[in-house]
Amino acid sequence: QDFLLAMNSFMQISRIISQSSEKVIVVSVSEKSNQNLESKLDRLEKYVKTLESISNKHKIEENDNNFTTAYSLIEEIRNQINTNEDSSKNIDELKDLIKSIKNEIRNSMAEKQSNSIKNFFEKFLVQIDQKLMQAKDLGRDEIEIDRANELILEIRELLSKNQINDAKKVYSELKVVLKDIGISVKIT
Repeated sequence: QDFLLAMNSFMQISRIISQSSEKVIVVSVSEKSNQNLESKLDRLEKYVKTLESISNKHKIEENDNNFTTAYSLIEEIRNQINTNEDSSKNIDELKDLIKSIKNEIRNSMAEKQSNSIKNFFEKFLVQIDQKLMQAKDLGRDEIEIDRANELILEIRELLSKNQINDAKKVYSELKVVLKDIGISVKIT
């Protein structure tokens, strides 16, 4: 009878130990998963801050609402991680928002660069126009002057269509014609 009692106690202790070790394993896996999510979220938040810094540096105001939304999502995801809720949907949403912000920054910077190149070209073409008028007054080759004016019009048209690389190619042709006329134009 003592032996049966001892065996019964041993079985109960074994069950309790077995159940508690299962809980420890579940808790360890859950904690590890949460640590991975926290680490991933920290990297995403750092990236959002970097994008915000770039956006502010280049004065891209279109993204202001996106950053507010991103920080709200980050906060919501942190709360979900702390309460062991599924945050995968919000993480995917945050990643999509980050892609959108990145594309907006890229597009805005490309547009600003394009506008800067167009402005530079236009100022330069005005100088060339003035030099061509002077060359005409000096009686230089009318055909070459007309050709230069045609190239200038072509460059302006290409710039208006945002075809900057093509405008550069036509400008190369214009330089040759200007050289034939005897005009040198320096960038100022």
